[in-house]
Amino acid sequence: MPDAVIVGNLRHEKLIKEVNDKGYVSVEELAELLDVSAQTIRRDIKKLSEQKLVVRHHGGAGRSSSVVNLDYAVRQVSETEEKEAIGAAIAEHIPDNSSVFISIGTTTEIIAKHLLKKQGLRVITNSLRVANVLYQKNDFNVMVPGGKLRSTNGGIVGSTALEFVNHFRVDYLITSCGSIDTDGTLLDYDFNEVVVVQSMMKTARNVFIAADSTKFSTTAAVEVGHIKNATALFTDATPPADINMQLTQHGVKLVIV
Repeated sequence: MPDAVIVGNLRHEKLIKEVNDKGYVSVEELAELLDVSAQTIRRDIKKLSEQKLVVRHHGGAGRSSSVVNLDYAVRQVSETEEKEAIGAAIAEHIPDNSSVFISIGTTTEIIAKHLLKKQGLRVITNSLRVANVLYQKNDFNVMVPGGKLRSTNGGIVGSTALEFVNHFRVDYLITSCGSIDTDGTLLDYDFNEVVVVQSMMKTARNVFIAADSTKFSTTAAVEVGHIKNATALFTDATPPADINMQLTQHGVKLVIV
């Protein structure tokens, strides 16, 4: 949990703590918690967002964060219950005997474990960690590209990996992201990983985005694409209103676990 922020206003400090603890809190929840009007909360959020102490959303406030990604080991133990639920839901939406791209990430590693209950999957992944989960299942065909292997997360990147991915057209892409911006832009932290995901998105017939609710209140610097290119978003809480509007506008299925 982030260190306490001292701003000289007790209500503001409580608001920031609540947002930091939960990742995203609605105006109504904050108004009830702090025993003030919704209008007062909106003014507080506006002021605190200008100071970059929270991220302002339509309908609430999210945790402020930098564009620096958390250490991989930290992310492996973050929101694990939510990621497990998301993984189970995605597995239910993947038919047996499908072809699947799976990208790098702690969330996709958890999803891979849930895919073990499926039959006859053909998996192309640039994550050795994901491949290590799946390769021993006899009826699975698991392929990984050549390229540069990263010690930090077991990911494979580079031009060779990108060229390999471009040879396939698959039924599903399962990927996560570092952040979903209010305009529906999907963001992440590493350019070399992002370009591989972008290639996967172009050649997958269906794109499944796995994003726990903290992704609605974080920021990242590298643009992956737009939520309109997704088939479905799997998450653990109702997204902020502005993101929800993007999903509705572009016909993206929302699955809340």
